[in-house]
Amino acid sequence: MKKAIVCLGVLFTLVIITASNGNSQIKPGAIDSIRLTDKDLPDGFIYGTVPEPYKKTLKNNPWTMDRAAIKRLADKIYPGGDYNKIVSIHVSIIADKSTPFGDDIVCYVILFTNMKAAQEEIRKATEFTGYNSDRSLLVTRDNMAVIFFVDDISNFHYIQELAKTVEERIKGL
Repeated sequence: MKKAIVCLGVLFTLVIITASNGNSQIKPGAIDSIRLTDKDLPDGFIYGTVPEPYKKTLKNNPWTMDRAAIKRLADKIYPGGDYNKIVSIHVSIIADKSTPFGDDIVCYVILFTNMKAAQEEIRKATEFTGYNSDRSLLVTRDNMAVIFFVDDISNFHYIQELAKTVEERIKGL
C-alpha cells in the first residue's frame, strides 16, 4: 500500500513538473500576434520585394519559412544557428519605398523547439548581436527570439522602435 502511494506521489509530481514546464514555452501560434504588421512599418518603408533568384528560398514577404528555408538560412541569421532546434521562423523584410528590392530592415521571429534549445541558440544570437550592436537588436522570451537587423546605422532608431512594439506584444502573451 505504501509503495502504491509513493508511486502515485512521484507520478503526480512528475505530471505537475511537466505541465508547468510546458506552460512556460511560447506556442507557434503566438508568432502571429508578435510579428510585424503593415501598421508597424516606419513612414517611407514598405515590405520589400523578394528578387526572383531568391524566391526559391524566400517564397514571400512577410513569410513564415518552410523547413527547407529554415535549414538553408538558420546559420545565416546568426552564426552557428542550428535549424534542428528551430520550430518556426517568421521573416519580415522592410525596404525603403525608393528601393523595393532592398533589405533595409529585417526582422526574424524565431521559435525554438524547447527551453534547452532556446538557451543554447539565444546565447549564440546574443553574442552575434553584441558584436553587431550598431546594426542589430535582440528581444527574447522563453523559447522565442526576435532579431532585428538594419543595413544603415542611421536607421537604427527604427529597429529600436520596432523592438519596443514587439516587447509590448510579447508582454501581452
